[in-house]
Amino acid sequence: MTISARHNGLIMPSLIWLAAIAAALLGAYVKGVDVMSIWPMAAIATAPAIISLLLSPVLRREWAQLLVIFAWLALAIVACISIAFVPMAVLFLCAPAAAALFEKEKVVEAMVMAAIFAALLWYAGQQGYIPENQTTDSQSLWGKQAGLIATIGLMITTMFGAARGKVSQVPTNAQIPAHLSVESEALLNAIDGAILRFDGHDRLMSSNSQASELFGFAEGLSQMPLGALMPNDVDTQQDIETIISEARASQQAQATRLETQFAAHELGYFEAVATPINKQEILLHLRDVTEEEERVETMLRSNAVAQQASDDKTLFFAGVSHELRTPLNAIIGFSDMMRSRLFGPLPGKYAEYADLIHDSGQHMLDLIGDVLDMSKVEAGKYELHYDNFDAADVIRSTVKMIRPAADQAEVVLAIDVDENEPLLIEADRKALRQILLNLLSNAIKFSHKGGRVIIAAKSVGDTLNVSVQDHGIGMSAEDVANIGQPYQQASSANMIEERGTGLGLSLVKSLSELHGGRVAFASQEGEGTTVDVFLPLERA
Repeated sequence: MTISARHNGLIMPSLIWLAAIAAALLGAYVKGVDVMSIWPMAAIATAPAIISLLLSPVLRREWAQLLVIFAWLALAIVACISIAFVPMAVLFLCAPAAAALFEKEKVVEAMVMAAIFAALLWYAGQQGYIPENQTTDSQSLWGKQAGLIATIGLMITTMFGAARGKVSQVPTNAQIPAHLSVESEALLNAIDGAILRFDGHDRLMSSNSQASELFGFAEGLSQMPLGALMPNDVDTQQDIETIISEARASQQAQATRLETQFAAHELGYFEAVATPINKQEILLHLRDVTEEEERVETMLRSNAVAQQASDDKTLFFAGVSHELRTPLNAIIGFSDMMRSRLFGPLPGKYAEYADLIHDSGQHMLDLIGDVLDMSKVEAGKYELHYDNFDAADVIRSTVKMIRPAADQAEVVLAIDVDENEPLLIEADRKALRQILLNLLSNAIKFSHKGGRVIIAAKSVGDTLNVSVQDHGIGMSAEDVANIGQPYQQASSANMIEERGTGLGLSLVKSLSELHGGRVAFASQEGEGTTVDVFLPLERA
């Protein structure tokens, strides 16, 4: 082979690289991946091959050879930073592979530069100097698969070209070494995990040192059948054979999670990925993910403990609330008898005390009712009983119920509902009344004397919109953000005498969401609060 022909041997590997990138793009399109999102990545990946083709007429010159080597090194650096050091570090093999078609000294130079840049990138990543990659999962997966397949294709082609050059210069009976160079093996060994390459007959062609350590066979061993990989674990052996078979049949990477014990490891979890190199050869990558699985398991256990604690709290509140209702009803009943003078008149002071006992007991019963209802909601045991009714009637009757409290607080209640247009809805009448009572009592509680509370309702499309507006003390932005968290009250609650459980608006939110609706809050300190409830007019 002449020197010119030896240098022009880079044309075929470059064409193979471009074909691999094009095939990967086509595969992504067929799989439904957004090709436009990975197009910039593909364009960058083609740059070294295009530069090699453009410089092929002058590759005898040293500057051209160095430019080609640096083009492949630059691609490897960009890929490691943009996607991940593992497995994109394998792209550093492209520079020495291309240099194999030049003089022998260029191979050494390319290998040294590749090793230096790979080590610097690895160190920078360990120190956190490389920013977290911004690629999407689909982009990252495409980049890893395309880069790996194209790299292997390039290496095979360049090795074949370099071997042809040696054959033309040595006797025909000379043997051509089939293994990678020492430097190439060092780069493969830098990749996290075991790498094994199988031919179309499922025979081991090559592997890195991690694979030898993981499976316990001699380093550099080849021709070992796939069936002898895990003789002591039939299930794991079958799982590996399955993904290799599926990868070869579909020409797409296949992955699975293994729980097994390898020769040099305790029982653990491993991620196995089988990637087709071509129609026959498969690259198997196994990575130890035991620590990741343990972290996930720890998180799941913590979530389970937290959920159990939440359930226990809900059951406790439900039980206590239920037990407290009986004596409270008795207290309210006896105080009613005293207030009605059923057994004769009471001295003035005692009559006042009877009124206080009744009001306090009723207030406590309402609070306990809120706690019990919230407990049912949290436990998922609050059942809605749907009925068809006019929401306007429920609004008017609720206003009548709450008006004595408004009069006592010297707050004006106003209704803004069209009397000539019924607001027919399919919902739980009791739940809607409870939503209105909580909103109105809250608005009255936080309004100033002489203030005004307006309740409005209208149908918008297939949705009922109920709005309660007051011009009271309002809430801060932080308080509005915390609405919906049970047992939390706004800071403005400290400014009033009557205190609650902090469940009123949480119940409103929960009951609305049970109907498939939502609640919107708008408030400003010193200006008042507006709450909008949106409920579907028909049951979903």
